[in-house]
Amino acid sequence: MGKVISSLGKRAIRPFKEFNLEARSHKEILKENRVTSPWHESTAKIIKDSIRSQPDEVKKRLKEKDDILVDRLKKVYVTSKDVQPQNPIEGDPSRPLPVDRNVHLNPEFGYFEPKSVPYGKITLRDFVEVVSKHQQDPEVWTPKKISYEYKLDTALTEKLLRHFRTFVLIAPKDYKTTKITQSTLKTIPSTTPDSLKQLSQDDSEEERTKSKGKS
Repeated sequence: MGKVISSLGKRAIRPFKEFNLEARSHKEILKENRVTSPWHESTAKIIKDSIRSQPDEVKKRLKEKDDILVDRLKKVYVTSKDVQPQNPIEGDPSRPLPVDRNVHLNPEFGYFEPKSVPYGKITLRDFVEVVSKHQQDPEVWTPKKISYEYKLDTALTEKLLRHFRTFVLIAPKDYKTTKITQSTLKTIPSTTPDSLKQLSQDDSEEERTKSKGKS
């Protein structure tokens, strides 16, 4: 209720505030002796003490209007011109600025892959593909074949395939009825992709058996 009364009061006072506003504005602009902004107490004290210590002649001139100074101030003005630098900065041809302004999305592996890879090196994308192929079919994708296909050192390839793997599912044989705990995970071996396919096949066979029994 208070907000409504306050807004109504402001609406009622507004016409009186805006009455003859333009004429009052011009009158205020044409005033010679305007009210100056108030000083801070410490600043006012310093200025008063400084004036008090001046001779009487200086105090008298401070109160009078100096026409000569006013005329000089009227002649003071500032102009600005665009000046070209005498020695323009030249680009380094060995380190040219980028000219491609296209928006690039975030790379898949967190960095932009090189266009060319030297012998003995491999990109992260190819490395993930190699590890996945070796896990899916280790008899076909042997370390020797991978090292030959990707131009890698055979001993280094064997170490990489031994110590690095992609994410695999860890699940007990009766995973539908067994409660997964920390102690259970310690006793379960890592499931390879081949055994994952077997799990899915067992699940589908179990569902078929249940559907036949219901029918």
